[in-house]
Amino acid sequence: MEYTPPLHYLVRQSFKRFISYSLLLACLLILVRFYEILFISQRAGYPAGSTLELLYGIRFDLLLAFRVSGYLLIPFLFLDHYRVEWARKIFTAAAVLVVIGEVVLLRYFSTTRIPLGADIFGYSFSEMRQTVGASGEVRFSALLPILLFCLIGVFVYRRWPYFKVSTLGIFLATFLMLYATFSSNNLNPDPADYKTEFSMNIAANKLNLFGGSLFNYYRQKNGTSKFELNSSSAQNDLASDAVRSSAPEEKLLLPAGKNANGPVSDPSAASPAVSTVSPGNPFNYVSSDYPFLHAETTPDLLAPFFKPDAQAPNVVFIIVESLGRAYSGKDAYLGSFTPFLDSLMTKSLYWENCLSTSGRTFSVIPSLTASLPFGEKGFADLGDKMPDHLSLISLLRNSANYSSSFYYGGDPKFDDMELFLKHQGEVKIVGIRDFGPDYKQLPADQNGYSWGFGDRDIFRKYLSDLKANEKERRVDLMLTLAMHNPFMVPDQTHYNELVEKRMSTDKLSEEAKKYNRQYLPQFASILYFDDALRYFFQEFSKMKSFEHTIFVITGDHRMPEIPISTQLDRFHVPLVIYSPMLKQGVKFSSMVTHYDVTPSLLALFKNRLNLTLPTLTSWIGHGLDTQISFRNLNSYPLKRNTGELTDYLSGTHFLSGTTLYKISPDLNIEPENNPELNDQLQKQFSNYKAKNNFATRGNQVIPDSLKKYIRK
Repeated sequence: MEYTPPLHYLVRQSFKRFISYSLLLACLLILVRFYEILFISQRAGYPAGSTLELLYGIRFDLLLAFRVSGYLLIPFLFLDHYRVEWARKIFTAAAVLVVIGEVVLLRYFSTTRIPLGADIFGYSFSEMRQTVGASGEVRFSALLPILLFCLIGVFVYRRWPYFKVSTLGIFLATFLMLYATFSSNNLNPDPADYKTEFSMNIAANKLNLFGGSLFNYYRQKNGTSKFELNSSSAQNDLASDAVRSSAPEEKLLLPAGKNANGPVSDPSAASPAVSTVSPGNPFNYVSSDYPFLHAETTPDLLAPFFKPDAQAPNVVFIIVESLGRAYSGKDAYLGSFTPFLDSLMTKSLYWENCLSTSGRTFSVIPSLTASLPFGEKGFADLGDKMPDHLSLISLLRNSANYSSSFYYGGDPKFDDMELFLKHQGEVKIVGIRDFGPDYKQLPADQNGYSWGFGDRDIFRKYLSDLKANEKERRVDLMLTLAMHNPFMVPDQTHYNELVEKRMSTDKLSEEAKKYNRQYLPQFASILYFDDALRYFFQEFSKMKSFEHTIFVITGDHRMPEIPISTQLDRFHVPLVIYSPMLKQGVKFSSMVTHYDVTPSLLALFKNRLNLTLPTLTSWIGHGLDTQISFRNLNSYPLKRNTGELTDYLSGTHFLSGTTLYKISPDLNIEPENNPELNDQLQKQFSNYKAKNNFATRGNQVIPDSLKKYIRK
């Protein structure tokens, strides 16, 4: 009779095999970490001191290895009891997938300097192919490490599937597995422990970050739509010393028998109480059916800076790809590489502490021109389900016969920009297919890929078309392209040399110069844009309409390919409003966002042109604060990418994930241990997210009574 060992013995032997497999997975992930240290960090230009952060990050690799092992424990023991070979193959497959996933995400991070997360769901296949093509990561040399680690993983589990582990080793591995599996918030670094966001990201295991981002995405996607309309905890009682203004009432068309305060017999008679407010006062929302709807009381704080002029002004938005304050404007901490724009700032209304609303391009046009909530993956991503809304473009078209256009050197379908703009009415859209033979695309990379036409050609095309319609009132937008991967511009050698000259002119230290030289193509592309902007204003100033045009210049977000210093730094962009109609240039240190631009411009236009505009709006923004000194009067959500809504600004505090920071006048941030305030801001933020879900999942941004302002 064949001897059958006792069950407890078989289980113990299976568990020993399992521990050896788990330790092999840990070793493979550590091998990937050393691959990053020895090969990737130098090629990708990680800052000095990164090696130590990378070594400290090994603990996050171990935590991932043992958490994966924890998930595989029960299936492995079951299979191993019946088919040892099946158990080995299943564990091998899982381990190899984990290692390949880490290598792929590491390659992505080394190219973009931002970890990949749930933003992967915010792009179509063609958009992802376009982005990856621009990065150059489709080369065989880029795929070789992935193939190599795949082969290493398979070889290791075939060659050493089982090795003897001491009792102490088994005990320690079991403890780590239980800790990693059941302990919460331990897989990723604590932001408070790191000086910069980039150092935190290089220490982190990229697969851990990816998994955490997906978890947040699905939690927010399935989040509640229950909210408090005017929660006392959400009231922002910060400074309120700005200019106050009032507005007449607007009738709100609500479902029969309802108004903001309860049942009424006549819906058409329902109207909110109107109060005068400054940018620092919280909105008094008027309808639970339209949770962002409030009295339009944005004060016209821009008018005192403009000369009297009876002619209707034009508005030209120049949205600059990746223009961050880190390298533009006085006291830019990397040195300023925009000398012409810097000179223009001295003649402009210039907000040095402006924030974009996202860390990617997807939100800049909806936020800048319509002050809209985000939706799930960006307002424009809502597509055919995009709620009706007010915007600068539609209101000026309807009320003052303004025409509109959008110029972009790439595909305007990217990030659903074309779809959003078509929703505003008749907007002329000029994209990559609309440039003629007189225009030349940006240089192609070694794979033959180019995003499209460069900044100078975008400006040249716009000016050429403008000459035929110069007499029209207009609000136009341009989005530049060159400051984007692969950062290849015309006359590359010339601009590379200009980087060195600029660093000397800016009197940067040798240490700063050494750091910046790691990102020579990036800085060269910034100088190329600045030259193109100089050309644009030189040519535009020769046109008659120049004297009656307001130019709004800002970045869509900060460039991630030059390592980002803090979680707030990714949003920090300059905001410049220039016009020959200005009395003088003024620099403001008050904090503002892209949300604030449209409300302020419409307040200026309303008084200047005596326009009839709605007295109820759903703006997220309160208007541009013209305080000279540093302050912030408002609370705003910020979306770092299409899949994550984890950042919230309130006064001089910034909430990023679960970490609370205090903001200093130079917009640096320091962790602040204030559980009570942290909890309060988390509740405010959660309330915003619930309102965002409710308003954008249905057509709940504006009521039917306001649609007359956007239809013509």
